[in-house]
Amino acid sequence: MTNFISWMQLRRRAWIGLTVLALCGVSPAGYAGTLRLKSPDGKFLNAAHLRGDVKRPAILVLHGFLQSFQFQTTENIINNLSSLGYTIVGPNLSLGISGRLQSMQCQAPHSHIFDDDLREIDFWIGWLRKQGHTSVILVGHSWGSQHVLGYTETRPQAPIAAVIAISLVRVEQPAAVHARQVSQAETRAARRDTSLQSYALSFCKTYMATPKSYLSYARWDDARVVESLTQLQERKLPVYAVVGSQDSRIDDKWVQILHRHTTQTIVINGANHFFSSVHEFELNDRLEALIAKIHASANGK
Repeated sequence: MTNFISWMQLRRRAWIGLTVLALCGVSPAGYAGTLRLKSPDGKFLNAAHLRGDVKRPAILVLHGFLQSFQFQTTENIINNLSSLGYTIVGPNLSLGISGRLQSMQCQAPHSHIFDDDLREIDFWIGWLRKQGHTSVILVGHSWGSQHVLGYTETRPQAPIAAVIAISLVRVEQPAAVHARQVSQAETRAARRDTSLQSYALSFCKTYMATPKSYLSYARWDDARVVESLTQLQERKLPVYAVVGSQDSRIDDKWVQILHRHTTQTIVINGANHFFSSVHEFELNDRLEALIAKIHASANGK
């Protein structure tokens, strides 16, 4: 155990050193640097980026709710995939803030909407196509999974090879609370009330948002997720779910639903929502195998 802890400490120090190099404009081979581009609406968008083989599908990795590509789980996924030879892009959704790099607080004012996020994903997909990539694998962690499902469902012409949804969570509020909040927000929206109100959403107990912002995310409840998965099944687009058996945000019923509505659902025994500690490595192994399978399928092998 001591040797394992020492190895993890050395690995973390190496990542810190590599981050410093990236901030200085140096991108070491096999690790992602930061890409900064201007979107059509004038905002600057940041993304972790690693150039790979354009003959392979690119991989777009999306962070969880209000987080960034620097969030530990997202960073681990990007770094662990970086040795496989694929182009990787890990966007920061702007959430209405030009050049956003840091995670956003629940109590901050939120006027961004789900469709804004999808447009930014589309921007990065378009950029990847301009780099010569003909297909993209979408990987989402936590609420990033809802985003990749929403994008793939609403952009049927996008060159998506497959979706990998990691820790795809259920609505975390009790059904009665969720229904009451949605009803209240709909009433405010009907009155064209754009004031900030406090809602419980995802892990946030105090999500300060306009009715339009809150509703755009709250409408992605369990039924909406299943509807999206069903549509992608009908299109025969591969959707893989990876969950941890100790993820406190899901239950056995949700896992059974995922089994029925995905191409394959993988349960990693003992892993939590973030695939912490040793479970990071099993997650990496499973992702590597899935991506190799998707790549082979795309090439008709």
